[in-house]
Amino acid sequence: MTAQQIDAIAEIQNVGAGSTFRYRALDALFSLGPSVALRLRDEVSRGADERYAVLHEIKGGTPPRTRPGSIRHEVGSVNAILSLLHLSDSPANAARESAAILGPEPLAAFHDAGTFDGYLSVLARTQPEESRDHVAVLGALRGRIVSALWTDLSDEGRALAERLTARGELARPDAGRRLAGLVRPEAAGHPLLAVLAHPFDPSAAPWDLAEVDLVLRRHGCACDSWETAVLTTSQYFEPVLTTKGAHGHADRDHDLGTD
Repeated sequence: MTAQQIDAIAEIQNVGAGSTFRYRALDALFSLGPSVALRLRDEVSRGADERYAVLHEIKGGTPPRTRPGSIRHEVGSVNAILSLLHLSDSPANAARESAAILGPEPLAAFHDAGTFDGYLSVLARTQPEESRDHVAVLGALRGRIVSALWTDLSDEGRALAERLTARGELARPDAGRRLAGLVRPEAAGHPLLAVLAHPFDPSAAPWDLAEVDLVLRRHGCACDSWETAVLTTSQYFEPVLTTKGAHGHADRDHDLGTD
């Protein structure tokens, strides 16, 4: 999926200018790997209206109407918001959306199921599974930044960085801000400090990760594609946390600077 194809689908779905962040976030997500368009055959000979109604039930609605057993419920809330899995709602929409992705003759672009099975087998056996969540990604980024700034940090800053790293708490919302304030006077204004202090969650105005990455690359702290996707989407949607170390530590804010 290219950015242009995402924009075309968003236009068909009447995604307004105020929601453009949704498909800009999709740019980051779809860049992680290939996208698949499936052509489904109805073997029960339903009418068009019934056929799409059945598909909608299988897909599930958007929150809070996602039902257990629906694809959207099983995949998760981020999918329901961003349409990582999308099923057309009518024959007319199916035709328009297929043309936007596959060109004016979309049926000619499909391959048989046997070919597709082999394709998926190769992908499954060669692409590593990814499970880093917001805590892991933000903690790793802050670790790289702190390392790059190590000699610019004050003695207190280096000691705090070591404690937070040992506790697995570099991703705490207040950790980056606190560390960014513990630098030597001559290092004030270093471009990495603003990135270090940014929470990369919905509590702050979102940043363009493409611009952020230019700063990071200049200082040897670049994000990989997964990190870019996580930090992009987590600025708009509350991060789903599977590891400890970021949120849920408000009761310990007072001990950031102590053992």
